[in-house]
Amino acid sequence: MDSLSEKKNIDLFKGMIVYAIGNFGTKILSFLIVPLYTYYITTEDMGTYDLLITTVNLLAPIVTLQISDAAYSWIMREKDVEDICIKSTFQILIFNTIVSSLIIIGVNQIYNIPYCMEFILVLASSNALAIAQKILRGIKKQKLFAASGIIYTFIFLSLNVIQICIFDLGVKGLFISAIAANILALVIIMILEKKLRTCLIDTIDLKLIKKMLAFSTPLIANQLSWWVINSSDRYIITFFLGKAANGIFSIACKFPTILQMILNLFNTAWQDISIVDNDVEQGTYYSEIFKQLYKISFMILLPLVPITKIAIELIVENSYKSAASYISFLYLGTIFQAFSSFYGVGYLKSKNTKQASLTSIYGAVVNAVVNLALIKFIGLQAAAISTFLGFFVMWLIREKQNRKELGISIDRAHFAKVFIPILIFCIISCFTGLYIDVILAILGMVIFIIINIKYAKILLEYFFQVTKRKS
Repeated sequence: MDSLSEKKNIDLFKGMIVYAIGNFGTKILSFLIVPLYTYYITTEDMGTYDLLITTVNLLAPIVTLQISDAAYSWIMREKDVEDICIKSTFQILIFNTIVSSLIIIGVNQIYNIPYCMEFILVLASSNALAIAQKILRGIKKQKLFAASGIIYTFIFLSLNVIQICIFDLGVKGLFISAIAANILALVIIMILEKKLRTCLIDTIDLKLIKKMLAFSTPLIANQLSWWVINSSDRYIITFFLGKAANGIFSIACKFPTILQMILNLFNTAWQDISIVDNDVEQGTYYSEIFKQLYKISFMILLPLVPITKIAIELIVENSYKSAASYISFLYLGTIFQAFSSFYGVGYLKSKNTKQASLTSIYGAVVNAVVNLALIKFIGLQAAAISTFLGFFVMWLIREKQNRKELGISIDRAHFAKVFIPILIFCIISCFTGLYIDVILAILGMVIFIIINIKYAKILLEYFFQVTKRKS
């Protein structure tokens, strides 16, 4: 490996460490509190909560107009407008939050929205925290960004235990925990970062706001399409199978969050180094990186799928245990979601965000069509399969479109040799019982370690190099 590739790998690993700390709060807690949910909240109540949170995720890009992406881009490229950019971002957020809240209150007068005020507060507070954290990344305050994630985790997790286990508040306790965690984390950020404390001072710069909105609004379609693939299943499930079924599926979706978090950390760090990489030999390096990515991602499923099924059997309440049947395809969907993000950097390098949105729309259409076509016949498995196929199609299109921009060459025979056996394994795993899963978990772990032991050694070397630099 040449010195340039070595440096890129170290920078990539260093970025993953930074983002791992910062993203801890938003990802890993959803896995840690799964047993708590299943023992204290009914499947129907869990389905209601999940549907409302899914709706929050749907409305977020519409309410914010994806202005955080514009703020991040402006701050990174034009330091001279940093202060006014931050102020303009929060002015847009406050105005849109007031308008959207009034609309939701009006809709509630016609159609009764469960937990309406809690819903509004979660939407407003989560949007504000997400934008503040994105700005922290832009102004290079990674330590505060990381700390805000840890603070959010601690508050949310602690309040969940208190509100659900001690006060028995159920779904309302979940909302209160989320609202309090968002607000307190945001307040601490405001106290510690002066640039965010003064974000409401000064006049409105309409010219800058128009430029930022012109940049950010095309990204709404892309974000909504990703939402369709990830979350629209909840509405289809609720309509055809009921809230209890949606509650079960929502628990199944929480288990892949650990793998999703790791892959997202990789892709976030990957974007940081690849967007500014103009090396003429980048294609060779990118091809090797993707080859290792898909090998490790597919092979980790050998132990991960049966281990997850065993965990569900041991720690989840009986009414939720059927969630184990849907794990395999949800994991595959998570992997191809990461592959799509990996290739998505090509659109950022070429500034062709319109094409990125189109590929996301194609994936969303596939997801919806497959789900609607199969849900009456195979139930919740249709939602899991459609999620996988939606991201699979998106990746296929992005791989073809970005082949020239990124210069990535895939050995298709090798890819098929790795992917097809894993796909067959995942299909079989949908029907295996506890004892077979235990055997598969042991065999899968042994195979994974043997195949990937050299990569573990390399990662340890990078870790020691990064920590040595910091010291």
